[in-house]
Amino acid sequence: MLNTELLTLKIKTMRLLINEALARAQYEGRLIEKKELAEALFPEVAPASRVVTMANICSGKTKRIDPAWVPIICSMCGCSADYLFGLSNQ
Repeated sequence: MLNTELLTLKIKTMRLLINEALARAQYEGRLIEKKELAEALFPEVAPASRVVTMANICSGKTKRIDPAWVPIICSMCGCSADYLFGLSNQ
């Protein structure tokens, strides 16, 4: 029998760069707060839950990213989806 080596692939954790997008939006003159973004993303959720959910998304603790969030965040922050996922600087 042949000995084989096991390869371990490290999968880079993908997280949305919301903090960076908000900072960029403020630099460009858009006054957007996480609270406003949370209201747009989760209108049916209680305000206290929005705060926790946004904190988890911004810190990368949220394991699932809803594709419907991406255009909302991009339009409010004025960035591209590539920027939001860290694929470009635009």
